[in-house]
Amino acid sequence: MKAQLQMYEVVHVKPLIAKFSLGDENVTLMVYLIPNVVATDNDKVVSVVSSPLITVVSDKPKMGELCNQRKIMTHKAVVPNHEIVSEGGTEIMVNNKKAVIKVKITNINVYPDLRDSFGSPCVNVSWIQLINA
Repeated sequence: MKAQLQMYEVVHVKPLIAKFSLGDENVTLMVYLIPNVVATDNDKVVSVVSSPLITVVSDKPKMGELCNQRKIMTHKAVVPNHEIVSEGGTEIMVNNKKAVIKVKITNINVYPDLRDSFGSPCVNVSWIQLINA
């Protein structure tokens, strides 16, 4: 049994969408899963290496200190209760067979006093990937 790297086609990318509140501020988090490498064994997808593209949008953007790793380590995180609005998923075709990869959020840390350049809060997301092949 030896896995082989395969060419693949991205058919459809739909983001996971989560929503949460920080006081009177409503925040939408979108995670797009972008595949980088696909491996198969006996024409079955056994591994996909992916990168998340994370977008955060606030309904009440505010200015604040800009996000960066050093500042995150010295600021207190808030763990919000979040609601998954859409599970999303990235559909790929490998050897004329469909596979879907999805994001499962395991934790969200929000730094309300740190902001991105558009005024949305700084967010750190922990996640795992699920494959349906």
